[in-house]
Amino acid sequence: MARLDTIECRDALAALPEIPDGFANLLLTDPPYSSGGMFRGDRNVATSEKYQTNDAEKKPEFLGDSRDERSFLRWSCLWMSECYRALADGSSALVFTDWRQLANTADAVQMAGFVYRGLVVWHKTAARPQPNSFRNECEFVIWASKGTIDRHALPGAKYMPGFYEFAAPSGEARVHSTQKPLGLITALMEIAPEGGIVLDPFMGSGTTAVAALQTGRHFIGCEMSKEYWAIANRRLTQVSGGGCFVDG
Repeated sequence: MARLDTIECRDALAALPEIPDGFANLLLTDPPYSSGGMFRGDRNVATSEKYQTNDAEKKPEFLGDSRDERSFLRWSCLWMSECYRALADGSSALVFTDWRQLANTADAVQMAGFVYRGLVVWHKTAARPQPNSFRNECEFVIWASKGTIDRHALPGAKYMPGFYEFAAPSGEARVHSTQKPLGLITALMEIAPEGGIVLDPFMGSGTTAVAALQTGRHFIGCEMSKEYWAIANRRLTQVSGGGCFVDG
């Protein structure tokens, strides 16, 4: 899985070991949360039911979202350890999570060898209200690094916020049930060097790859679902005006 600007249709745990050491400059990914409920039975519900609460057309199911707490932590440590090896020294890792898996994801990042740097908050501006409850209107991005980072206030240094407001994709723009806004992914990607390589082992509908192309960066990654693998290629072809970005 070392072909630039290509999404492979493979399991991340099988593909990641093929990436050379220190190859990529940023890990930016939205893995399956295995949450969507408080009990084990909730996690086994189809993803189109867990993450879509309206009557809109149901999106294709995505895989790997029914792990229990212990297996989720163990699985996260495995793929994050491979990502740690594949990143260049000083690179950042940005991993999405929700409130249920925040602690497990933060633990896994550190178990994999990363230095835990903090949280970036995504405020979903159109979140659904709940009676007699606080609104669950935020998701989180664990920010970590492979070793030290350059914090010298030199010309060209980047000063990025820790809080972003974007509405979740809706209508025809929403092709995945847990799709992240393109604007949010593009903003987060600014922490990567210009022309750098962005790694995403869980490409889903290809938003990370689209943002990389549009910002002059390269991408590398995989997606296990054949349906979303095909959707990602269609999106990338529309953005680029042609070409093939998937590898079976």
